[in-house]
Amino acid sequence: MKDKPIFKEHFVLHKWSYLLGTSLLTISLVLQLFVPVLLKKFTDGLQNKSILVSDLWELSLWFVLVGLGAFLFRSSGRIYIFKMSRILERDLRSSLFSHWEKLQAEYYQNQRIGNLMAHAVNDVNIMRQIVMQGYFQMVEAAVLISISVFMMASTIHLYLTLLVLLPLPGLTYIAYRFRSKIQLHSLKVQEAIGTLTSRVQEFCSGISVIKTYNQEQEEHKKFTDDNQSNVEVNKQLIRANSLFTSLSSGIVGLSYLISIVFGSILVMRSTISLGDFVAFNTYLSLLIAPIENIGKVINLLQQGKAADSRIRLVLSTEPTIKDEAGITPISSFQGAIKINNLSFNYQKSKENVLTNINVFIPEGTSLAIVGKVGSGKSTLVNLLLRLYNPPKNSIYIDEHDIRDIPLKTLRASVAYVPQDNFLFSSSIKENIAFDPNPYQDEQILQAARQAHVYEDIMHLPEKFETELGERGLSLSGGQRQRVSIARALIKPSPIIIFDDSLSAVDSKTESNILNTLRSQMKSRTTIIISHRISTIQEADQIIVLDKGEIVERGTHQSLLKQNGIYKKMYTQQTTEVSSQSLNGSKIFLKKRRRS
Repeated sequence: MKDKPIFKEHFVLHKWSYLLGTSLLTISLVLQLFVPVLLKKFTDGLQNKSILVSDLWELSLWFVLVGLGAFLFRSSGRIYIFKMSRILERDLRSSLFSHWEKLQAEYYQNQRIGNLMAHAVNDVNIMRQIVMQGYFQMVEAAVLISISVFMMASTIHLYLTLLVLLPLPGLTYIAYRFRSKIQLHSLKVQEAIGTLTSRVQEFCSGISVIKTYNQEQEEHKKFTDDNQSNVEVNKQLIRANSLFTSLSSGIVGLSYLISIVFGSILVMRSTISLGDFVAFNTYLSLLIAPIENIGKVINLLQQGKAADSRIRLVLSTEPTIKDEAGITPISSFQGAIKINNLSFNYQKSKENVLTNINVFIPEGTSLAIVGKVGSGKSTLVNLLLRLYNPPKNSIYIDEHDIRDIPLKTLRASVAYVPQDNFLFSSSIKENIAFDPNPYQDEQILQAARQAHVYEDIMHLPEKFETELGERGLSLSGGQRQRVSIARALIKPSPIIIFDDSLSAVDSKTESNILNTLRSQMKSRTTIIISHRISTIQEADQIIVLDKGEIVERGTHQSLLKQNGIYKKMYTQQTTEVSSQSLNGSKIFLKKRRRS
């Protein structure tokens, strides 16, 4: 689908199904073309007064049989072709989703969610319409026009047929003139829909901030502007479509006028019979809808071309994070991590985010990373997960270059608690067991206990079957963090990473969780990122990052002796804790005196 037009690829893949649907539709159209023949026989019989009652019954029976046959075959062909349009829609959405899963995190940072949704909804719907309406109407037009014109010219009057067809090439000229204009307007419409969808998504995600800062009017103005912009580009497309359709109808009407005027003259001169005249105009009436539909199909094809190019642009985007060619399968890891002279910068930045990082984490030991915001802590974790590609020969796991480890194996070997504690809008049970490995209910309960969220869950109405809202916002920040921790603890991986994952819990809960985690950390290589010294002071080694470089390293006690950044952070945090405790004691004493 990347290089060839999407519909062509789909048609080749399902050619036999399309052939069957086309055959059924063709039979129904051929049956319709018997109607003018029957009308000719009936009209001439009336004119000559040669028709008998038995002939009327016979003609009536033929009309019924032709109508019934046309209905049955048309319905069958329509159902079959429309079913293929739904298969195209399903396969196309599946291809988009599958390809999106392969793309790196950086791709989504440079895309608007509204545009991605427009691809999956509006663009795919247009491609479906090409089959549902476009292909169906093109087959109908091809069969009806070719056979009707042949019958009109060969059985009724050649020159009248040529006169009637004379204006019709104008449709081709009009379609050519409107082609690029409609395609351009269609592209603008899809972009406008993407912008409007992004605006709504951003509004829903940021509703709390909007209300807190009294920005409802400003956001409504932005939405109104985007909404109006969407209306304007749709107006342009409607104007182009309407003008195109009107001109097409005018050309068809001119053909009908020629048929009435010159056909009547031929009847009055007895060149053709009244039955021929009726049959000719019946053939022409059968042609009008297909010929008008040609214009609509050409219009739809231009919209489809724009949608096709947008979808193929997505499908042609190559993932930068993927398994190297000729990669060797690796069954399992012990968990030793070595980072060797690692320097890294993002594609759109010239400055290094990390510079000359050297760390060795023996299997089953723990590393803590502290530093200011923007010092490169989360970037280092993202490189370990290969959400971004580290340079070759810079990160090793069990002496395997991380670039030579299959992505599926690498990510199955790492349990990760992200900083934003993202939860899915499914049940708590499904969020904790979010892993390809199947888990027993007891394992899920045990993970919740280890993360000290079990009691919170049991107080909910549906307990572990409680359905969470979007991003898990029906839980508090601390509860979301602990569910995320449970999700990591249940995963049997040799490496576990906590990215500032205890920031939303109180100090008592933090202490309980850390006591539980210490038993888990003994058998796993553990990396902890935190701003709280209390969270990481028991780690086997601690590194302090500043502006992407390791400026201090050691244990908690050795770092306190260095009187550097770590000591300042520790002193500041312990002072704050002491101050809070003192204020709490004063408030407590005041309350006692009053009582």
